[in-house]
Amino acid sequence: MQIVEVLAAAQDWGFDIFRLEEQTERRPLVWLGMNILHRFNVLETLGVEEQVLQNWLTLIESNYHSQNSYHNSTHAADVLQASAYFLEKPRIQEVLDPVDQLIVLIGAIIHDVDHPGRNSAFLCNSGSELAVLYNDTTVLENHHCALGYKLTISDPSVNIFKNLDTETYRVVRKGLIDTVLATDMSKHFVLVNKFNTALQVAIEDDSIQDFGIEVEDRGIIRRMLIKCADVSNPARPLNLCKEWAIRIAEEYFAQTAEEKELGLPVVMPQFDRTSCSIPQSQLGFYDYFITSMFDAWHGFIDCPELVSNIETNYDHWKTALSSELDTGKRIKYTMRQVEKAEKAEKDKHRLKTVEENKGDEPVSPGPSKRTNGDLKWDTDLEEACPLEKRDHPLEKGVRPLENEITPEPS
Repeated sequence: MQIVEVLAAAQDWGFDIFRLEEQTERRPLVWLGMNILHRFNVLETLGVEEQVLQNWLTLIESNYHSQNSYHNSTHAADVLQASAYFLEKPRIQEVLDPVDQLIVLIGAIIHDVDHPGRNSAFLCNSGSELAVLYNDTTVLENHHCALGYKLTISDPSVNIFKNLDTETYRVVRKGLIDTVLATDMSKHFVLVNKFNTALQVAIEDDSIQDFGIEVEDRGIIRRMLIKCADVSNPARPLNLCKEWAIRIAEEYFAQTAEEKELGLPVVMPQFDRTSCSIPQSQLGFYDYFITSMFDAWHGFIDCPELVSNIETNYDHWKTALSSELDTGKRIKYTMRQVEKAEKAEKDKHRLKTVEENKGDEPVSPGPSKRTNGDLKWDTDLEEACPLEKRDHPLEKGVRPLENEITPEPS
């Protein structure tokens, strides 16, 4: 499947970001970013040339760490897609203007840039330079936002803000900082409660139609939107939900192992590779964070498809946990890329049929100039801003768990 064909479904909630990850060789943010930013007329709002936007996206994506199983540019692209989906809901379109849309979309793109694959607590406990710099407070989110700006203003060829007037730039900068910092999960309940309170007051005052007109209300809505987009995995269709659950668990397994190796406090002891139950960890996440937040969000924007997915996925994890408890064995979960790598390795040693050999023809990488609807690529993305070629842990496979059973296909 070609990239353009994959992007044709970019407005669907069931959009398969992992297929785009594969087709773009782990550079989904540039491709999906150009698609979505064009759709929202961001070039017009910013007043910059397409090449500057493309250069900027490529630079930002190159500063995401592809070796992270979860916090990489695929996650950023996924959050961007969810944010765009929410922005196109009628209720949101009534209250957020083009500048608000710009803030949300750019915020989604930079919200985890240069994530080290370890959480803020790990950075504080290990005495990292970032923790010292930000006084152990909202360490990662402050870094993502600051670096996003530093990269953006580093050169005119990537500075998407260079043509904004002073007042608009001030509004955008303030809004972006506020939006990115809202992704700090330690502030989860404060932000969700603030949204719920503001919404309830509007309902009781019979002024729900006016909720979002005031600047403060729009800020509350933007924060809730980016929060729901950031942790939207449980609201995705089951096949996508499961892949994200496996990826975040793999990243947490690596952190726990490093904490033990370094003698640091273990922040998430449940994520020990030798004993963790992924279904149990997912159920806890739904109960503690997800269900109530998306119920509130649904009450505002009307998104029954998300609520339905959450219920379906919760039932799946509940059934999986019951299976683990009944058998006394943990279910083995493997990331999609690892499964494909294992299958490819097996196929190397399989004799091909005559028909398969007939189809063995070299595949052309395609021309450097690409088109996507009205979007024309004037230069190859690699020429615009080369991405560093990194070893990717997913290609090396994942350490197998002990005492596992393989789940039935869902």
